[in-house]
Amino acid sequence: MKIYFASVQFTTPYTPQRRFLALGYVHANALMDEVIAANAEMVHHYFDPSIRSAEQIAQSIADDAPDLVGFSCYVWNTPDILRVTKVLKQILPKVEIILGGPEVSYHHLHILAKNPEIDWVAVNEGEETFRELVRARLENAPERLPAIKGLGQRIAGKPASPESRPYLKDLDQLPSPYLTGVLDVCDLRMGVNYQTARGCPFVCTFCDYGRNQPYFEFSLERVRAEFEFFKAHGVRIMMNTDPTFNYSRKRAEAILGLGIELDIKAIHWFEVFPSLVNDDLVELLSRTYSSFVGCGIQSANPRAMKAIRRVWKPDVVAPILDKLVGRRNVLMSYEVIMGLPGDSIADYKNTLSWGYERNPVDLKTFNLAILPRTPLEQEIADGKWKMEYDSDVGHEVLSTDLMSRDDVYVGKGINDWHRILQNSFFRLHRVIPRPAADLIESWGWRVWTAGLHDRIRDLQVHRIDPELVEALGEQWRVYVKALCNEQGVPDVSEQFRDLLRYHFFRRARTWASTFFADVRDIYFNEPYPELHRFFDARGRALPQAAANAERAVPRFGGEVGLATFAYDMHELFPALTVEDFVAVKPRTTEYAFFMTPDTGAGCGILVDAPSKRFIELVDGKRTVAEIGALLAAELGIDAALAARIHTALTNFGVFDQPRFLVDFEEGKVSWQSCFPEHFRAYH
Repeated sequence: MKIYFASVQFTTPYTPQRRFLALGYVHANALMDEVIAANAEMVHHYFDPSIRSAEQIAQSIADDAPDLVGFSCYVWNTPDILRVTKVLKQILPKVEIILGGPEVSYHHLHILAKNPEIDWVAVNEGEETFRELVRARLENAPERLPAIKGLGQRIAGKPASPESRPYLKDLDQLPSPYLTGVLDVCDLRMGVNYQTARGCPFVCTFCDYGRNQPYFEFSLERVRAEFEFFKAHGVRIMMNTDPTFNYSRKRAEAILGLGIELDIKAIHWFEVFPSLVNDDLVELLSRTYSSFVGCGIQSANPRAMKAIRRVWKPDVVAPILDKLVGRRNVLMSYEVIMGLPGDSIADYKNTLSWGYERNPVDLKTFNLAILPRTPLEQEIADGKWKMEYDSDVGHEVLSTDLMSRDDVYVGKGINDWHRILQNSFFRLHRVIPRPAADLIESWGWRVWTAGLHDRIRDLQVHRIDPELVEALGEQWRVYVKALCNEQGVPDVSEQFRDLLRYHFFRRARTWASTFFADVRDIYFNEPYPELHRFFDARGRALPQAAANAERAVPRFGGEVGLATFAYDMHELFPALTVEDFVAVKPRTTEYAFFMTPDTGAGCGILVDAPSKRFIELVDGKRTVAEIGALLAAELGIDAALAARIHTALTNFGVFDQPRFLVDFEEGKVSWQSCFPEHFRAYH
């Protein structure tokens, strides 16, 4: 029996591990069964629907001829998965498909009724449910299926709910996906997802975790064993998936202390509850190698806090959280939700502006989704809140008691432009003394009037049209210029235009789901020069030519873009205040933008006339010597310079990566990266 686990990822720059942790637990637990281990082959692959169609993903799975395919479903990837399963069943009519995860678990009857290609749905925790299902299939015992706890299925052709499976209290009984070898540190991003607890003690009405799963913990001994594994395998980012990392302050301190004790040189990502952050935690974080602290404030409006049962006091909590801002080893991130009950559009804008005033590294904005089997879903059904939402795709709110459909549309537009340009808006709101949400909204209306608002989707992926970049750049320049005139501050619109262009040229060479730590200067509010990913291929910086470089036939591993800027980005990028921007004087510079082979992150290369022309002449047919002859004829330079240019660009990882796009999609990396070692030291 061949079992195939498919991690169909949702597009995000924040995912350090491409294969889902949940499927790793299911896989590892199944392998502990001797019958399954002896009679079933299991594989686990990753797919990114932003770069591969449902048909391509389904065909890739079908090419492995599996008997059983398992998917883990969340709000964001479920529509893609359902498209994939429809095509997969058409290609392989006999393949059996099981879904798990919160999105389908709670509404399993609905999923089974509407999607005949789905054979089973694992309800709640799926490790033991899946193991029993596979045993029954291996032992040809279909009569045992109806009695399997937690297995949603069709009985006599009709969807049926299973007997509930009790939640596992002793989590250490679950084998570790990492310690069993089922998952490894991600070979492309050098990251992991891991958990130390399941369930949540809080009862926020918009969330399903607290009401539907009791809180249990893995032992600290288990956590230590996984941490030791991560360190031994060179992890660079550890994303903790616990819903509230600091629910138990002492436990949180022990886990952070473990990372310090083991000297794990990685970014440690976790989510905290705002009112549980105290000075002890702040002091401990100051001693960690690097921590990404996600803080879900959701709303700073007391009325909305009460409505969602997530009450905290901004005047008490903010001064403590502010102590974490500006530290080089702490990445402070806030999370807010648009469309909560009790919030008007003005209330939401106030929360967003409040977040900007805190100057975090990152501010995540979400549109409220009415998740299955949450208290909020039930309250809406009971008529407590007058809310409309899309019940099929994403469950996003459409209108609320205090927000009309137009208000929600505006709120979503604010969120979209914030997500795309947050590092530009963080700078702009320091230059223009107006609330950040007002600046974002006024920009959104300008773009809407110019007919460019519908291009938002084109800006959320890495394939960005250069003409669109230039059109937005000009709109941005005019917008900033008008603001400067209104506020009586020096005109820095040209500088802001170049920053926006830089942002999009980099984004155009960056996979949307790349390892986030390598793209911090375009996603986050961190203007640190050491994060600025530029190399120099101009004459004075060129290395000695490699042996036989003249005979090489250079081929680009991906698309390389060329752009000219009015300012040197090394000087402009760290600017924050209007005085900083004014101090940066025009200096025309030219850059080539490309994608690195080891992370899929965008980088830039400073170029001069010879190196720029060299890049333009690369066609996959000419040798370096032939390109050198053309350079000599056109520019009157020494033809041997071409070999040095080729050597420099090869060192930066621009050439000879023809497998990169295919291997990245499949999640397979089979070469040694030539990416410059000096950049790795920055992380």
